[in-house]
Amino acid sequence: MEVLDKMLGLRPEDRRKVWLMGSVFFLAGVAELLNYTSFMALFNGRFGTQYLPVMYIVEAFLLPLEGWALAWVSQRMSKPRFMTLMYASFIALCFANGALLIGMRATGAEWLAFYPFLFITSNFVVRQQTLLMWSTAFDLCPTQQAKRVMPVFVSMAILGGVAAGVLSRVLAPSLGAEAVYFLGPVVLALGFVNFRKSLKRYLVPLTIKEAAADESNEAAPSAFSYVRDTLRSPFLLTAIGIMTLMPALYFLMEYQYFTSAQAVFADEHELTSFYGLMVILLFCAAFLLQLVSSKLMDKLGASNMLIAISAIFLLGFAIVVAFVDSTLALPAVSIGYSLTYLLLYYFAEPSHQLFFKMLPLHKRDGIRFMAQSIAASAGILIGSGLSMLHSEGGVGMLGQAALGAGLSVLLLGMSWAARGLYVKELVRSLEVGVAFARDALTELLGSLSAGRLAKSLTDHLHHPNEAVREVAIELLRHNPDPARTEELLRCAETSSPRVRVAALKAVHPSGWLSLSPDRRLQFLRDSDAEVRAVAFRTLLTTNAPAGEKRDWVRMARGDASPAVLAEALLATIEVGAAAETDERAAADLRRMLDEGGESAVSAMSVIGERRLREFFYDVLMRLGDPRPSVKTAAVRTLGKLGGEEAARELIEAMIGADTETRAAVADALANIGDAAVPVLAKALQSPHWNVWQTAVSVLSLGRGDKEVRHLLVPSCVERLAELREVRRYGAMIAELGSEEWTSLAAMRTDEIRSVALDAVWSVMVRFGDERAVPQIRKAIEDPEEEVRDNGMEILSEGLGDARLSAALLAFYRYDQTMRVAAEPGESSGAPPVVTDAWLQAIAVKAKAEEGEAAFMSRWEYLSALDKMVFLKQVPLFENISLEELGRVAGIANEKTYEDGEFLVKQGEPSVSLIVIVEGHVELSGRDAAGKEGTVGVFGPKQSFGEGALFDDRPSLVSAQALFEPVRVLEIEGGEMSKLVRLYPDIGVGLLRAAGHRIRTLEQLVLKLG
Repeated sequence: MEVLDKMLGLRPEDRRKVWLMGSVFFLAGVAELLNYTSFMALFNGRFGTQYLPVMYIVEAFLLPLEGWALAWVSQRMSKPRFMTLMYASFIALCFANGALLIGMRATGAEWLAFYPFLFITSNFVVRQQTLLMWSTAFDLCPTQQAKRVMPVFVSMAILGGVAAGVLSRVLAPSLGAEAVYFLGPVVLALGFVNFRKSLKRYLVPLTIKEAAADESNEAAPSAFSYVRDTLRSPFLLTAIGIMTLMPALYFLMEYQYFTSAQAVFADEHELTSFYGLMVILLFCAAFLLQLVSSKLMDKLGASNMLIAISAIFLLGFAIVVAFVDSTLALPAVSIGYSLTYLLLYYFAEPSHQLFFKMLPLHKRDGIRFMAQSIAASAGILIGSGLSMLHSEGGVGMLGQAALGAGLSVLLLGMSWAARGLYVKELVRSLEVGVAFARDALTELLGSLSAGRLAKSLTDHLHHPNEAVREVAIELLRHNPDPARTEELLRCAETSSPRVRVAALKAVHPSGWLSLSPDRRLQFLRDSDAEVRAVAFRTLLTTNAPAGEKRDWVRMARGDASPAVLAEALLATIEVGAAAETDERAAADLRRMLDEGGESAVSAMSVIGERRLREFFYDVLMRLGDPRPSVKTAAVRTLGKLGGEEAARELIEAMIGADTETRAAVADALANIGDAAVPVLAKALQSPHWNVWQTAVSVLSLGRGDKEVRHLLVPSCVERLAELREVRRYGAMIAELGSEEWTSLAAMRTDEIRSVALDAVWSVMVRFGDERAVPQIRKAIEDPEEEVRDNGMEILSEGLGDARLSAALLAFYRYDQTMRVAAEPGESSGAPPVVTDAWLQAIAVKAKAEEGEAAFMSRWEYLSALDKMVFLKQVPLFENISLEELGRVAGIANEKTYEDGEFLVKQGEPSVSLIVIVEGHVELSGRDAAGKEGTVGVFGPKQSFGEGALFDDRPSLVSAQALFEPVRVLEIEGGEMSKLVRLYPDIGVGLLRAAGHRIRTLEQLVLKLG
């Protein structure tokens, strides 16, 4: 499977959709071609090819009505239900036609009026079935995944066409075209189960709660609004022009094909057999084309793909023009027909669907049906008119083919114009921040090969919105070009420091070399250290003469900035080399490590980039550094150095770590790769839930499906069972403990539940869809019962891995029962067993668990719990988790001040945030004239001293114990700043407290005034 994935350009997450939807595409391909070859043979043989243009004109007038009707219906029922209805209607319509055909053959009746009806209804099925298949695939897949899997789906449809050709050639001579037609809906019905399963797994989750979605709060748009939106968009109008000319040219080529074939094969059975042979040949050729189509689509993008298709249309008509009046007319027309048929239905359609992906989901179907009906109608009218030039106007086949070649030139021009408009639409979608911006970015990157498109981005370097400039710079970095050096430098000169640095990074190395020495020196001596570092980094990676590079290295080594020195060291130390070979480099690195702070961070960046394992233990020592930036840099560096020992140390660092450190450890373990697997497998048994979650998340990303099933699925099933025990443990504490301990236990239980379910659902994504699985979880955890039931129903279908789905379903049913009404005696029976230290400590405090051993093993947690009970009641900390609360309690020092004693004196440094536990504190101050005023009296659960977090100026007020001893918790300013950075909820609380203080001061000023 890995070899096949590599050959087809697939990823592991694509495999499930390929297996499920591939069968639908195969069966739909069989059904479509059985339908098409048989009804065209029946109509042409019994009603006459001379009426084809007339039928196309009738269709042209019906198509707008068809489009409006489908657009109206699509907006009045859920998308999955609408798609299911469409599929079922195709089966029913063709089944009814087939039954009538067989009935007429059995009775000998010949109802000529039925054949126009057969033509129109069958063409409707062929047309809409193709559109349904493409739209289903694109709606079920993110854009980039769709570009990977669509060629595989096309291949399956092609194989279905080959199978249909074989069936037609074998069955038509013996059973007749009627039996071939009737077989079509039978085959299509075989794919109905997998079609519905695909919708249920991948599309229904995205539409479970459409009323709550961002784009579904408005009433269903009218058909007129679709026309209005289309007319206002030059891009959509151009796209419709292309969608009009392509079918027009196809119908013209089809007329020439059928006319040429009819002239050679007069017998109906021979004609049907020839059609079957042609289907086999053209689909075999198309299957070979599919071997490279995935790479072509990925490399060219939708707009460039349409340009290529237009060029091949022109080539097809050129072949027909060359041979249409010769004995090779039928082979030439057959080749042209095969090219236009496959390119229109199997390559142009997917490219068009990518255009519609930029539209909002709730408008996409309506505009798509409207645009396609208008384009198809106009295309049929043009194609029919051109066909009638031969059938009614006396124009020869050569003249007709020449007109087709002329229109092909026009089509090529429109496709070229559409490419520029497509890029503008992608950039505009980024400016307005649509939900699929990530896909749009990648699609835009795939279209950057042409200078004209790159110029569009270059123009955005001067956009008034700095965020747009930043996006344009990021995109240009993926395709560096020396010609854009001056534009990027001008952008850097007029932007903020962050955008300035980004612009300099996007300059092509040879662009730096093209600058004059004075201009380069200007950046190398810039006042901003990061700008200097970027300039040195780029210049030292160019192919400049060795002498110049040595001068730059000497200059960088003399720079005061650690970041600039790091660039010099990176340039002088080889990857994996021993730094001791350069004694000065080794000395610089050790000095920077000893200095700590920014210097240590820069040194570790060099150690990591150059894989200098001799510094392993020096980096390891920095894991205990109190400064978050140094600790995080040490974690990342260990991840780059790699090895099983590094993985073990990183896992140890996870225990008791803050949010930032845990995220850095997860990234580092992922970087270590295979060497970390034994350590991570062992970590799956850790009693620490956050350690287990990290192990699961890292293993789920870097392992194959087989390994994930073997390692992670059993572990997740076990943890889900343990979650039940955690719920029972919480119920036990609730039955025996006081309200304060029950509250803490419930808080911790919910935290464990969230951590565990995050990990389990991350594994579920491996066996499902990256968009659908999160939506299913969101539905199951929705407060509305009906939405939850819908989500549970999807989960009960066996989403992803069957064992994991069953375990999740059982847990959610148990969990919902517990949340609705905790049944008495739920904690009875065998005592619940949990390994979480916080819950065990809370149980001891609540006297729900006894025993000296339990108490002694959790003493470090028990010592913090009393502070936590109090801190939880302080508004500043009410919205943070229990683990975070424990971290606050761990750095909070308890102090007592006697009556009249100063906690803070005016004019002296105030370095701590103070939270009052018991007693009252008066805040007062004296102005420059010596006049004294009271700011206020603060009591239990109130805090002051927030100013210490933002500056180190002397305190403007005094804080004095009032009437009685005061007990407080003091948190040093540096530690509090770190907490604010890690946990934004604390920062919000500080802002709230500061706002209250400002209002108090305003009232005081008013009184004094």
